[in-house]
Amino acid sequence: MPGEYGWQRVRAGDATISVAEDEPVACVSRPGEPSRIATWPDLDLGARATQLTFLSTSTGAWVVYRPQEAQDQSIAPGRTAAVHVGLDATARVADPLGDAQLIGATVHGLWLRDPAVSRDPDDITSWLSDDIRVRSSGGTEHRMTVDRRIAWALDTGASDTRVAVYTEPPRRSPGGWVYTTAHIPLRPGELPAEIRTRALALDPVDDAAMIRTMSALVPQRVPREADDPRASWRRARVSAADRAAAVAAATGEFANLDAYWTDPIGKTAPLTGGLRHPRVEVRGEWPDTRVEVSFWHPLFPSGRMRRTLHVFDAAGRFAPPLYASVHLMEDLATQKIPPIETAIDGILEI
Repeated sequence: MPGEYGWQRVRAGDATISVAEDEPVACVSRPGEPSRIATWPDLDLGARATQLTFLSTSTGAWVVYRPQEAQDQSIAPGRTAAVHVGLDATARVADPLGDAQLIGATVHGLWLRDPAVSRDPDDITSWLSDDIRVRSSGGTEHRMTVDRRIAWALDTGASDTRVAVYTEPPRRSPGGWVYTTAHIPLRPGELPAEIRTRALALDPVDDAAMIRTMSALVPQRVPREADDPRASWRRARVSAADRAAAVAAATGEFANLDAYWTDPIGKTAPLTGGLRHPRVEVRGEWPDTRVEVSFWHPLFPSGRMRRTLHVFDAAGRFAPPLYASVHLMEDLATQKIPPIETAIDGILEI
């Protein structure tokens, strides 16, 4: 629908690059040139719907896809992959990325680390070294060891690479954990195989200035218009077993809405006060399967309220309904519902 948010937009060198949040398409606009379109409909992201991270550099932008979190991670597993969109609208796929932790992006490529590395502030040894993989837009991978953990890697424009390390393990304070960071003075050109920060004169990070810099790099969300370029994903390969498990997960999220909570003495209560006579129904075939959850509630005493969830995305990938029942509870508790007069045939879709 025109006007809804559907794009993320960043500055990359002298270009503006926009990527669709739900479709494999990007638009590159440069001064004095017609806009160019890049698409990647055949990128295999597995059987799970994805979340998108959009990172800019002075030579292009990275679109990183990672599987959405699910309550049962074994259902319809997904794949992590990335696409580099160049200033000439060339799309290059960096695949596979596995479960690597994403650190950031610079002109050198995507900065990644092993997913097994601990994020626990109390695990002191994990903060005293780092093994980094930098995946270039051309598909090559550079490995590099650092004697401290990398905090972030970003490109602020004009090939200005900013890479920072944690100078020491996190420290506890009354207000929480304290992290101390400093910039690494990287030289232009190829990255080294090893960085020994203890032998360098590090520049302490000005936190306020860094927050301003990072804020300026956050993608802008912009509305989709009727004449915007579109692209469709190739239909995902989802097994019959994963399809059935996905539907069961979606219906299970709304099981027993009239006895959702149980107190220490075994007394039950509905999802939210006043909710009665819930019904959960499955409609449609894959990939158009949807779950319809309807119930009676005092906010709409003349009929039933209904929430509809699509079990799969447009490509047929499982879209996990994580915390969907809690979100419904919050909407009812805050009375975040459409006008009563929008009800059709006694059903108010919320």
